[in-house]
Amino acid sequence: MLLTTHLMEEAEKCDRLAILSHGKLVALGSPGELKKEIGGEVVTLQSESPERVVEILRTEMSLEPRLLDGKIRIEVTDGPRFVSRCAEALEGLVDSITLGKPTLEDVFLKRTGHLFWEEEES
Repeated sequence: MLLTTHLMEEAEKCDRLAILSHGKLVALGSPGELKKEIGGEVVTLQSESPERVVEILRTEMSLEPRLLDGKIRIEVTDGPRFVSRCAEALEGLVDSITLGKPTLEDVFLKRTGHLFWEEEES
């Protein structure tokens, strides 16, 4: 059976998944296999000064965060420890820190460079 959907919840239930962006195949595999590509957890930071936070993460922590839709996203291998280090290093600059397991949306972002509902790459 072939199913087409824009709903990630439906895609999660598939045995095998093909992700397309602008008519091109960008990923193929089971949802679990694709999410393993992320290699750990995803940390999302919110700040009133996101550009400053990105600069600090790059220069002082040697990371490559992405600023998307006003939020800073980072893929890390040891999420709980990173959150602790991050909170200490960015004290007073961060409004919230969220730690989560990778999702298919994270896979889409990694493979395309943009969020699912955005038209152009960020």
